Amino acid sequence: MMPRPLVLAITLLLALVAVARADDTADAKAVITKQMDQIKAEDVDGLKAGFTKRLQDKITADTVKKAKGEASKYTIDDLVASVAPAGKDSLKIKMKNGRTLTTLVKVDGKWLADTIWFK
Repeated sequence: MMPRPLVLAITLLLALVAVARADDTADAKAVITKQMDQIKAEDVDGLKAGFTKRLQDKITADTVKKAKGEASKYTIDDLVASVAPAGKDSLKIKMKNGRTLTTLVKVDGKWLADTIWFK
């Protein structure tokens, strides 16, 4: 039998991990929801700001317009079915169908998508 303080410490650690994962999922859903809203509004500049620098030039009015038609086919729960840590300050987002949607990277305290997921 484990000593009582050890059981308490393990229980507390597991609770903290569960809270962190819930926060990660909430963060991911908030980022993707905002990007979906920007796609629907065809807000190219706003959308660019939510992606890493290396991708921003690839987000154009044309790609956003094409994405607008596709965006209506999915719910946020279809797009963000699971979220898992993918290293320090990054989260891998998987869709309901099992495909990877994108990886979010924390840059200067802000989550940025590191894949153009709406092509």
